[in-house]
Amino acid sequence: MTKTRIASETLRLLHTIAQLYYLEDKTQMEIAEAMGLSRSKVLRLLQEARQEGIVQISVIDPFESIETLANTLKLKLGLSTVIVVGGQSNAPEHVRKRLGYAAAHYLGSALRHGAVLGIGWGRTLYEVAQALESEPTRDLTIVPFMGGLGQISPSFQVHTMARTINEKFGGTWHTLYAPALVENEAAYRALITSRDIAPIIALWDRVDVALVGIGDIDLGKEMRMLFADYMTQTVNERLRQSEAVGDICMRFFDLHGNAISAGLDYAICIDLERLKRIPQRIGVAGGAAKAAAIVGAARGGFINTLITDEAAVRQMLPLIED
Repeated sequence: MTKTRIASETLRLLHTIAQLYYLEDKTQMEIAEAMGLSRSKVLRLLQEARQEGIVQISVIDPFESIETLANTLKLKLGLSTVIVVGGQSNAPEHVRKRLGYAAAHYLGSALRHGAVLGIGWGRTLYEVAQALESEPTRDLTIVPFMGGLGQISPSFQVHTMARTINEKFGGTWHTLYAPALVENEAAYRALITSRDIAPIIALWDRVDVALVGIGDIDLGKEMRMLFADYMTQTVNERLRQSEAVGDICMRFFDLHGNAISAGLDYAICIDLERLKRIPQRIGVAGGAAKAAAIVGAARGGFINTLITDEAAVRQMLPLIED
């Protein structure tokens, strides 16, 4: 066996072990058992993979702002503030965490003492809440922009996020004791005029800062399961014909920022016109798939502050060219 052949096999082994460890999240012990090696041998091979340049590690600053891209978006979309975070990983969970850190950092500087903060929902906003640094003297009033949901992950529970933010910043938080979606107009009218819910909805007109996620129209598996009884074929067809690209708090809009009424009929959540009256409207969303939704949200004036990532921006640029 030639020296070249041995080197080739060694490099292939290094690549395999590095891929299992860094890309497939296998533990060193799991790799050792699968490959018939000792754990110490796996550790040495991982170190060698770095020495050979097979593994190159980058440390990403979650607060990194790409000024040129940010300024382009501000100019083209008429936004007051744009923060674009960098990073090489396109894995959704990594994108959400980077955006969460950046938005938490920004929110800490944007919220004045005693402000009223209205919040939406979504996985990225959940990361924002988790990343906030504790400053329990802010004395905020925190109000949800929508009702509650069923037994699903905490990232879709707006009340969970309201409580977390309240624990970090101090003050009071409110619950909206209603389901986010109801089945008919009678139930909808009865709920929004009830003495428990009407005062919370009235608080939406006092909100100083809105923090919202931006959804795209291609709902993920968990969302499709959640909306199975509501996102019927008829609703989906209406949204398709209306050329919907995204939603904020289950209120849909198209690429040009036009609100679409042909969506979910009985959603207990803030409407887009009321959202537009809030002085500061922070939208947090990233990933290439969100590009059209972000553009639509900005054009409609539903957000005036955007925190996003480079992947989304590069997909957005062709959509906003004059």
